[in-house]
Amino acid sequence: MMPPVYLGLIGAVGLFLGFPNPLGHLPVLALVYPAALALLGESASKPSSALRRGWLTGLAGASAALYWLAIPVHEVGGLPWILAAPCALAIGAYVGLYGGVFALLARTLRAYPPLVRCCALALCWFLLEELRGFLFTGFPWLTLASAFVPWTPVIQAAAVIGSYGLGGLLAGTACLLAHGLRHRSCLYCGLLLTAALPIGGLARLEKLPGPDAPPSPQAVHLALVQGNIDQNQKWLPAYQQATLAHYLQLSGHAAADGPFDLIVWPETAMPFFFQDQAEYASRIRAFSKTYAMPLLVGAPAHDGKTPDKRRIFNRAFLIDGTGQDLGSYDKEHLVPFGEYLPPWLDHPALAVLFQGAGNFAPGVSTQPLQVKELVFGLLICYETIFPEIAQARVDAGAKLLLNISNDAWFGVTSAPEQHLQLSVLRAVEQGRWLVRATNTGFSAFVDPAGRIRARSSLMRTEILTGIAVPEEDVTPFHHMFPWLTGLALAILACMLFACPKNTLD
Repeated sequence: MMPPVYLGLIGAVGLFLGFPNPLGHLPVLALVYPAALALLGESASKPSSALRRGWLTGLAGASAALYWLAIPVHEVGGLPWILAAPCALAIGAYVGLYGGVFALLARTLRAYPPLVRCCALALCWFLLEELRGFLFTGFPWLTLASAFVPWTPVIQAAAVIGSYGLGGLLAGTACLLAHGLRHRSCLYCGLLLTAALPIGGLARLEKLPGPDAPPSPQAVHLALVQGNIDQNQKWLPAYQQATLAHYLQLSGHAAADGPFDLIVWPETAMPFFFQDQAEYASRIRAFSKTYAMPLLVGAPAHDGKTPDKRRIFNRAFLIDGTGQDLGSYDKEHLVPFGEYLPPWLDHPALAVLFQGAGNFAPGVSTQPLQVKELVFGLLICYETIFPEIAQARVDAGAKLLLNISNDAWFGVTSAPEQHLQLSVLRAVEQGRWLVRATNTGFSAFVDPAGRIRARSSLMRTEILTGIAVPEEDVTPFHHMFPWLTGLALAILACMLFACPKNTLD
């Protein structure tokens, strides 16, 4: 086997190039990462060596893939690059830690037969990704399945086992192929899975309505307004009126091509408290009434208490075609360090490091919003990367998923593309159309198969229009969601208990 330092470097490069990046995205290279981790762990002389090798490999690859995290810290938070750059390294080190644990598990399991070992590692990958999506409020970014979103047939298995389950299946396939040179049975199984995933996916796609199918009678027409407002200017009071006028003008252009069942503005499109700015709010309501079209508006809100006691929310307001309120939704899963500070870091001595952090409070109502016959579950920004939140929306009756976001913080980087690809997986898992309206891109219409039917450009002012079909049926994954973790643990335990260990190969 090649020296560990070269194997680790190859694994890190695979992680970087397997996900959207400035150089070029080739999804299959993402499989090099789990394969390298498994080989690094199995060849380690000590558990500590396996953990260290895997962690360093993950740290290097994840830090490179998440390079964009330093940009908002510098440009919005105001920290110099010497303090902003380590932020990507810190999060990369955290993501890399799971790679270290995977390599440690590979060493622990190396006494088992190769096929059993690879199957066990597939289950371990699934459990580790799920743990990363939950622990410390969760950070399920760079999940293995999301790398394959451009290859639509491959991701269809997420409708049955979810994106974490698909990630485990892909990692297991990578491990089988990595062991294929020494164990023919692993090679055959790896090649079988390599063929089965896209072939099975194509079979599923054949049964679903494609882009050329006639429009469904239940289809709704939506207009997404991408304002492309500079993040460094939008919160200045002097720009509030200009921002409102900009969105009203764009929406007027969209309405002229209507009618639309809903016009959607992105997350915090309005940089003011909607309930406090009567003049601005009345202009928005007058627009809906004039064009007789409902409008969804992202804006901050508060609970009405005095300024020193009030709680602030990241809210979406739904206004009907007569200018009346139909409801609202407050973002429930906030971004740590961006929208709030964890209590253990909220200290005056650290204020200079976190001066860009907001002080939002999480919402508590997760019920879908409804306009006429359209019932949709709302996901604000970061919420779309969490499978359990989309699951809860569909559980509550959502027939369509609507994501509003503001990725302007990250400029022209890989972050918007990575965010979009994570969002696509929610559509496949839940069998729902996902409609995504953003400030600077990428806005998109995604069908239940994960096909991006339309998308906007990045950092451009655009109006994206399209149709989406409210869905009633749910996927096997939706039914199995509560049981998958326990099932994976049970299978893993039975497998390791029932299978005898071999001498080290």
